[in-house]
Amino acid sequence: MSGRYYLRAVEEADRELLFEWANDEETRRESFSQAPITWEEHAAWFARTQADETCRHWVLMVSDGRQERMAGERGAGTQTVAAAENAECTDYGQTLTAAYPAGVLRLKRDEESGAYRISYSIAPAYRGHGYGTILLGLAKTWMIAECPDCVKIYGEVKAENTASVRCFERAGYERAEDETAAGQPVCRFYADLTRENILYFRADGGGETGIGHLMRCFTIADACREKGLQAVFVAADEGAEAMALERGYPCRVLNTDYRDMNSELPKLLPVLRGCAPVVMDSYFLTEPYVNALRGSGHPVVWMDDLAEHEFSVDVRINYNLYAEQPEDGEESEHSSKTDGSFDLLGPSYAPVRPSFLRTGAFVRERIGKVLVLTGGSDPLGAGLFFARLLTKQLPDAEILVVVGPYAEEKEVLRAYAEREKRVELMEGCSDLSDVMRRCDLAVTAAGSTLYELCASGLPGIVYYIADNQRMGAEAFARRTGAVNLGDFRSDSFRAEAEKKLEAALRGLYTESGRQNLAKRMKELVDGHGAVRIAEKLKELAERYET
Repeated sequence: MSGRYYLRAVEEADRELLFEWANDEETRRESFSQAPITWEEHAAWFARTQADETCRHWVLMVSDGRQERMAGERGAGTQTVAAAENAECTDYGQTLTAAYPAGVLRLKRDEESGAYRISYSIAPAYRGHGYGTILLGLAKTWMIAECPDCVKIYGEVKAENTASVRCFERAGYERAEDETAAGQPVCRFYADLTRENILYFRADGGGETGIGHLMRCFTIADACREKGLQAVFVAADEGAEAMALERGYPCRVLNTDYRDMNSELPKLLPVLRGCAPVVMDSYFLTEPYVNALRGSGHPVVWMDDLAEHEFSVDVRINYNLYAEQPEDGEESEHSSKTDGSFDLLGPSYAPVRPSFLRTGAFVRERIGKVLVLTGGSDPLGAGLFFARLLTKQLPDAEILVVVGPYAEEKEVLRAYAEREKRVELMEGCSDLSDVMRRCDLAVTAAGSTLYELCASGLPGIVYYIADNQRMGAEAFARRTGAVNLGDFRSDSFRAEAEKKLEAALRGLYTESGRQNLAKRMKELVDGHGAVRIAEKLKELAERYET
């Protein structure tokens, strides 16, 4: 089943909805206690559960395109529809579905054994679509994230409840010997969490850090999930949590300063379990931090964009175009280090989401749509600057400006787009692949999106707005022949940009000019980098299994 699924903590606003689900006829029939539940009983139980530190209580949220059809069948006034989260937004002409509550999960710790017992139910309108299996699968990852010391979780269902039996089996739980409770045959299932292959991602996202670190980690995590590795995210503050949940990953928030990595170690280490690898994606990594992780038994994978330090890590990843290459010029891994560590270098390891892949590079006869990309925050107003230049230099083209979640001048951009009808703003977007296929040219900052442009075959003109983007912009221009407009922050940029952009467009007016650039870009990035990284991370995780 495709879609996005995650668990969020039960809130006070869920109390009435859970009461409705608990008294559903089928739920009562399959429960060990079949008597109807009064509101007073439910309210008292809800209060106890919320206050119980030995209990974890979550709601399953789903967003896979099926909810709207269900809503139509139920009628738009039901509580389940009313409880929908994440209001719909437009993603380049596609409507993103809201996230809906589809079930509830509770795990209560047994004081004697320390194991957590599972109680769950799926909302009546969502049964029969595989959500029970999804919920039980998420239960393992979320418990590992929230309760690192938890070793075992288990559930008991009536033997005649074949639907729940199948859910546990499909979610990978092991079946213990059947038992008898109150004269009824009972099936018992359990999961040993120490056997789960876990991988941690330590990354941040927000107005100051941008979202590039998180986005590439999500792409790698998705590929790892296909290989049987379950990802848990760890972040300094809440900026990353919502994004992680939206993509189906638990996120532990440390409430620390992302710029002071060493100070967070006392909070980080207790969150980690076993010898699980930790993928570090931060420019503030230090040698003491790495040593503390490895000294605690955790192999360290480092997303090293800048290549300014030589930390003693197990895997170093630098997929950038400027990454050091072997003498033969081919991207490859290097395993010559005596400690068995290795490097993954060059754009063949660029973590591009599968949605950006396409065969060939379709180039239209004329430039009809131009995409402007500025990153997550655009503190210098690059979106507005290029929108004005492009509307002047391409009088027949539509200009699509992507507005990041932390853009600082949204209102100014909106006002300009209201006046200039050929400018369209793209807000609240999580995937650029569709719009890239509909555009003919891009003007982009030299961040991670540059590699998505290459994989999609959309010809691009590049500039940079941060020190860590300079080498990428220069290497992109050098290896493809594309135009690098330079440093947007410099005093001379705005004075020179108009002539530079005009010259760049002259070389790309023709279909053949854009076709040749698109071909060179696709030769650099085939879009399978995340899969290659995931394969290596799985090898690493298996090497350190306890």
